[in-house]
Amino acid sequence: MAIYHLTANVISRARGQSMVAAAAYRLGAALRDQRYGVTHNYVGKRGVTHSEIMAPPAAPHWAYDREALWNTVEAGELRKDSQLARLIEVSLPIELSADERVALVRDYVAEEFVAKGMIADFCIRGDLNNPHAHILLTLRALTSSGFGPKERRWNGKSVLIEWRCAWAERANEHLARAGHAARIDHRTLAAQQIELMPERRIGIGRARLGRGALPTHLEERIAEQQRIAKVNGEAILEDPSVALRALTRQRPAFTHQELVQYLRARTQNTVEFDAVLTAVSQSSELVPLGAVGGDDRFTSRDLIEAQKSLLRRSASMASRRGHGVPLDRQNFLSAQCMLSDAARQAFMCLASEGDVKALAVTRGSKAAILAAASQAWGGQGLAVRGVAPSRRAAHSLQAVSGVGSQSFAACEEEWQADFEMSRDTVLLLDGAEMLGLKQLERFLAVADRARAKAVFVGDFDQLHAARAESPFRDLMRNIPDSVEVSHDC
Repeated sequence: MAIYHLTANVISRARGQSMVAAAAYRLGAALRDQRYGVTHNYVGKRGVTHSEIMAPPAAPHWAYDREALWNTVEAGELRKDSQLARLIEVSLPIELSADERVALVRDYVAEEFVAKGMIADFCIRGDLNNPHAHILLTLRALTSSGFGPKERRWNGKSVLIEWRCAWAERANEHLARAGHAARIDHRTLAAQQIELMPERRIGIGRARLGRGALPTHLEERIAEQQRIAKVNGEAILEDPSVALRALTRQRPAFTHQELVQYLRARTQNTVEFDAVLTAVSQSSELVPLGAVGGDDRFTSRDLIEAQKSLLRRSASMASRRGHGVPLDRQNFLSAQCMLSDAARQAFMCLASEGDVKALAVTRGSKAAILAAASQAWGGQGLAVRGVAPSRRAAHSLQAVSGVGSQSFAACEEEWQADFEMSRDTVLLLDGAEMLGLKQLERFLAVADRARAKAVFVGDFDQLHAARAESPFRDLMRNIPDSVEVSHDC
């Protein structure tokens, strides 16, 4: 199942590394190293399913020639301990197809690295159980005359945190776009309120296991992972709901095989695994959902309770008054904004009384409807706050609606810090079809406690293309004032 993994390292001569050798090894290529006068040949290295160089606009032709690119980088660094390039490694969602994984990496690389002036040389390794990507990045921005000075700001911890967050956001966007319910989270397990220890990534392929003694550092990693697995297994035995809450954060509904896979990675040996699997299987916190596609599926009672809370709050808030826009004002703005009949109906639904609204709309119609609604609410003295699944989506929402917007993660930090919201507030959530059940429930709970108005907006095409049942679709069925706009206006 989809997991979060991102590491960043620097390739450096101080460690005895050659940039050309590093590129040849990771990309499974044969490259001539001009500095050392040797050819590094890794063409026989299996597993690379795609490789590609991405560069800023107007990059010279040599930037797209792997051998020329990395030899130019080597030649430009004169110190014997020079840092040569940055290596980012990410795990790719196993749920995505090969083409979808390439599209995900391209999207991430283009926005986070190439747009800032870096050249990126990446490859995708299509290991059956561990698809991942290696991304080699230049440390100097590309200028019209070649490479400029090193960009020290790219070395900052805050920048790395942004890259980590962006990878989770981008992967989740692509998972949702492909119709999958699975999600990943860049935060620590403690921040996610998961009472387990994080696993230790060992970095050893299955083919290498059983081939004699391993290097000391790998033996130490294996021993550490065994210790972590033992601690996690004991924690799950003591409270099986710990595992179920953690698993449903990644995948709200799961099969028996997916449960087995999850528990096997968090137990030390067969004896502990059997005991843990029995404890979880017999726990009252495990809820069967019935068979889908021939496989029995399950969820956690914790998630069932969140669903009940979501539906209960939405039913209560639907009849609450105090944030409606007068009908004459609605008619005036509809005419002023030249809304089509379908867009007008959607706008008037959002602007009318009732403290919870839901709208599924095509992209072409969303901007006009939300801009009109924002103007209507602002005219009533209401403060409108936009929320979106990611920073990129928040910027897009602000651009099309004029509403100041933040990512869901940024808003959650405020909510957890006892942020006080005025009842004269409209909370506008865009991209609702991309969020999980618990996120929707937390959003609605915040609005409910503040006696504010909550508006859920989702993409019509994405919602109806989803392979998995969407919590947002269930929510729309439960809100009387929900509307769909199925074509661009």
